[in-house]
Amino acid sequence: MKYFLFLLFLFLAFPMGAFAQREGSGEIGPASSTAMYKLALGYNDVLDTCTRTACANIDELMDFFADDAVRTFVGRATQVGKEAIRQSYIQRAQRLQQVVEVKGIEIWGDLVVCRMERRDTNHTRAGMEHHVRVLLVKGGKIKHLIVIVDPEEDESLRIREG
Repeated sequence: MKYFLFLLFLFLAFPMGAFAQREGSGEIGPASSTAMYKLALGYNDVLDTCTRTACANIDELMDFFADDAVRTFVGRATQVGKEAIRQSYIQRAQRLQQVVEVKGIEIWGDLVVCRMERRDTNHTRAGMEHHVRVLLVKGGKIKHLIVIVDPEEDESLRIREG
């Protein structure tokens, strides 16, 4: 009985996408979500590199975006179009460097929701910010990027002591 429960637990805990079949064939292939995870993690790594290198890899970063993409930083600014997003990242890299650790990813259709911890060079106090990044992915490119930050937490890490 304990082996049955163990196998049942494994079956229920295993993501069903792992049993995906390739369309039009009886062949088992990678889960369709695999590409979405790779895109979210790849974008995160390339963005961190971009902020640390004064955008030396900006073209690689922009390859993640659709031409008509929209980037919304809730409570701050929205950029429409790839060129506006590019300029925003270039200006941002002149002000700070960052490191972001992805703590969780949830795939829901064409949406990728990332839970993250972030630290940047403008922080004067110890600690990490908690962000949520939502990617709407169409045709393998980011169509809309939404970043949600707790403004009070962000401000508390930037307060100068003294």
